[in-house]
Amino acid sequence: MENKFYYGTGIFIPVSDLNKSTKWYKEMLGFEMLHSDAPEANTMTMKGLNTIFCLVTCEDIKQPEFPKNNYDVRGYFNILTKDIDKVYEELIEKGAQVSDIHDYGNVRGFTLTDLDGNQFGIVT
Repeated sequence: MENKFYYGTGIFIPVSDLNKSTKWYKEMLGFEMLHSDAPEANTMTMKGLNTIFCLVTCEDIKQPEFPKNNYDVRGYFNILTKDIDKVYEELIEKGAQVSDIHDYGNVRGFTLTDLDGNQFGIVT
């Protein structure tokens, strides 16, 4: 079926300190600012992608736990890369909190955790 209406994705990320988190996402993942409604929110993107990430200032952030499953899924979404090893090395050099790389046969990936405990899969 041809897609006539949809063109991208928007993801909301709860953060406790908008300035620190904005800096972290720029440094760690290369996010670029699209729009600022500081101190409440900043809208950012990764260059060349049709995905918008909105960092939203929140209080009492509680991280959701992905339900137990037999498919080894632990997070709600992944960020895709063409070179998992290079991205992994760069994030470690920048001081990011990352898990070990896991090999699932035709997919390899790791978990990246931000300043507030939000977790993202980085996969290839």
